[in-house]
Amino acid sequence: MAEERLIDDDLDKDKKYRIRRNADGEEELIIDDSVVEQEDLAFEFGSELTEERTEPYAEGEQDGSATDSAPREVVGAYLLSIEKAEREFENKNYEAALSDIASAQSADPYDGASWALKIKVLTENFTRFEVSDELLDAAENVSKYCGEELKAELSDLSAPLESKIISVEESAAELHVQVEKKKAERRELFIADRKKALVFFTVTLVPFLVCLVVALAFTSVMFARQDGANLIIMIVFAALAVLLLIATLFTGRNLWAAMKKVALNEKNSSTQMGRDYEDRLDEAEKLRKILDSFKK
Repeated sequence: MAEERLIDDDLDKDKKYRIRRNADGEEELIIDDSVVEQEDLAFEFGSELTEERTEPYAEGEQDGSATDSAPREVVGAYLLSIEKAEREFENKNYEAALSDIASAQSADPYDGASWALKIKVLTENFTRFEVSDELLDAAENVSKYCGEELKAELSDLSAPLESKIISVEESAAELHVQVEKKKAERRELFIADRKKALVFFTVTLVPFLVCLVVALAFTSVMFARQDGANLIIMIVFAALAVLLLIATLFTGRNLWAAMKKVALNEKNSSTQMGRDYEDRLDEAEKLRKILDSFKK
């Protein structure tokens, strides 16, 4: 059973409040409806605060009523900050509006009205679309906490965002054509270089292996002849193997470089044009996430 006791409100003796201890052992302050009828908060955004909250309610809270359990000063601070943010937004004081929104969300981060307003502020009322982590976070919370009415309000403003997405996607498509064209041109050249490097590598590798095998073979019989012929042959082939090893290392390095160029050519990140293309794709994807947050 939840522990309950009555206390007097120092500011208004006509009201009684009940302190209730919930199942988690935390105290909650609610107005005692049996003593006085609950005052109606006729603030702007008050209904949105009630409708959009999606945080789970504690045991005994009224369904959808944020004011039944939250202290009035917290609710009042939230509504006051939202009203100030609205005024700053209307006056195009976007930095001040963001500061007021942050104050409101420190009181209640689960109300959709503040997140919808933040989307409008960050996009300067859907006229500026600079993708940022803050904007993406706001969009994610719009998707989570905004109801259909707020999402419809944002959707009505979203035509410029849709146009921006189309523009970015078209730009990305044009860049993609150019990127693939340049890749094809370089691919032919790089493959030809790779074939040439492979030939040179083979020309040095095969003789090196032959000389190495011969030198190793003569090490077991290099003293078999008194005239030292076997020793001389072993030394000659060993020396040739060393020289050919150096040449093989050089041609092998060239082959590796040629192969690396072929591989890098297929990566968009290896050229500025390719990186620009990837950036456009990423921008379009993030803008669409923002749009989808209130279009779903």
